[in-house]
Amino acid sequence: MKKLTFIAYILTISLSVLMGNSVNTKAAYSDNGYINPSNKEKVFSETVDEFYKAIRELKYPVHQVYYQKYIQMPNQEQRHRHLDTKLFKDMPDASVSFRKKVLFSEVEEFNYLIFYGNSIRPYPDIDISYHKAVSPERQVYFFYSFKDTAKEFMGRYAIYDVETKVILAAGNTYMPKSPPK
Repeated sequence: MKKLTFIAYILTISLSVLMGNSVNTKAAYSDNGYINPSNKEKVFSETVDEFYKAIRELKYPVHQVYYQKYIQMPNQEQRHRHLDTKLFKDMPDASVSFRKKVLFSEVEEFNYLIFYGNSIRPYPDIDISYHKAVSPERQVYFFYSFKDTAKEFMGRYAIYDVETKVILAAGNTYMPKSPPK
């Protein structure tokens, strides 16, 4: 009898979990299939520079979580490099630094061409089709900073959602350049 009651209990919990997950999944996605649907028509009063300042001051709870996560990394050099990318910080003496509020689909237009040996490479080379959860019509803050010299290229970028303040993509790179042949 106890075994039958236990099986019925497990079956009831399993069904409720299954039913609950399907409801939550449908609620998480919008009608067009994006977790972060278009917000092109919404007006947000925060400027790009105000948001940049808020990142640096850890104004939002989501950025405080990033800070706590990376401050606990064991390697100090690695920790600061990640922190400057995740909580975007302009590079000192950068060739180019900019901050823009754009639609997610417009991010691809900001690739910079790097002459690397005998080839040309784009940076940051962001493919928005890879980010299936974010609508191309979603407003984002795009931060980009790089230093391009004859000897090396260093760059970092970050893309934040305007509405949720969550980072959608980020990266940094360092490429030593080979001398011309």
